[in-house]
Amino acid sequence: MIWQLDLIILTLIILCAFATISVQDLLSAAIIFGAYSFLMCLLWTEMGSVDVGFTEAAVGAGVGTVFCIAAVFQTTRKVKVDHQMNPSKFIGLLAASFIGIVLLIAQGDFPAWADPDSPASRYLSPHFITNTIAETSVPNIVTSVLADYRGFDTMFETAVIFAAGVAVFAILRRGRGKEENDQAVAAGTEDVNQDLIIQWICRQLVPFMQLFALYVVAHGHHSPGGGFQGGVILGASFILLQLTYDLKTVLQRMSERWNVLLGNLGVFIYAGIGLLCLVLGANFLDYSVLSKILPATSPIMARSHGMLGIEIGVAIAVMAIMIGIYTNLSSHGDHEQGL
Repeated sequence: MIWQLDLIILTLIILCAFATISVQDLLSAAIIFGAYSFLMCLLWTEMGSVDVGFTEAAVGAGVGTVFCIAAVFQTTRKVKVDHQMNPSKFIGLLAASFIGIVLLIAQGDFPAWADPDSPASRYLSPHFITNTIAETSVPNIVTSVLADYRGFDTMFETAVIFAAGVAVFAILRRGRGKEENDQAVAAGTEDVNQDLIIQWICRQLVPFMQLFALYVVAHGHHSPGGGFQGGVILGASFILLQLTYDLKTVLQRMSERWNVLLGNLGVFIYAGIGLLCLVLGANFLDYSVLSKILPATSPIMARSHGMLGIEIGVAIAVMAIMIGIYTNLSSHGDHEQGL
C-alpha cells in the first residue's frame, strides 16, 4: 500500500460523505454518492482487495447510483428542511450517538491492524492461503472462501437479495390485466424522445457487456469476479437498454414473468446443488461428493465444478433482481414508462 495515495483517497471519501448528507438537492447527493462508491473502489483495489473493489464498482458506483437517481425522479428532488428540533430527531441523534460510542468501545477489543498474532492471521489466513488449491483446485482464494468454505452463508446472501427484490415488487408493483399489459408492451416507443447516436452506441456496448459478464462468472475461480459481479453486469446491460431506449423495449426481451422465474431459478440452482449433495450422502454444499455423478472428476475438481454451478445460480438471481428492482423503481411500479 502507498500511504500517501491512501490518505488522498480517504480524504476525498470523507468529503464526499459529508457532501452527500449536506446537500439539499437529492440528485446531486446521488451523484456524489456514486463518486464516493468509486473512491471506495479505488481504495479497495489499492489495498489488494480486487474482488471487493470489483463489486463496489459494479454495485455501488454503477447500479446503486442508477437506483438512487431513479428513486429521485419518482419522488422529489429537493429536501424539505425542518429547522425545528422535534422529538423524533432528538431520539435519532441519541440512538446514533449511543451506537457510535458502543462501536468505539468494542473497537478496542479487536486486534491491531495486521497483527500477526491475531486468530485470523495465525489460523484462518494461513490455512486458506496454503490449502485452497490443494483442497478446491481454485486459485482465487476469495472465491473458494465465499463459495465453498462459507458457501452456506453466501447462499443466504443470495436469498437476501431475492427477498429484497420480492419486497420491491410487493411495495411498488401495480397489477394490471394480461391484455392491458400486452398492449402496454406492444405500444412501442411512440412517446419517447430517441437519440440515434446514443442508441447506436448502446447496441454496440450491450453485447460486449454481456460477454464480459459471462467471462466474469466463468473465470471467477481464477481471477477477480464471480456470480455477484457478473450478475450485476448482466443486469446493468438491460438497464442500459432501458435508459437509451425505453422500458417497453426491454420488457419485450425480458418480460416480468421471465424476470421473476429467473430470480427463483437462481436461488433454486444454489440450494438445489446443496440438496443434491445431501442426496448423495454428504453434507449440505459439500461439493466433493459430486464426483460420483460428474464423469472423470476427482473429489477436489468436483468442489471446483460445484462452485461454478452455484456462481451461475447467483449470477442468474442477481441479474433478475437488479432488472426487476430498476423496472419497478423507474416506472413507479406500473411498467408504463421508465426514465
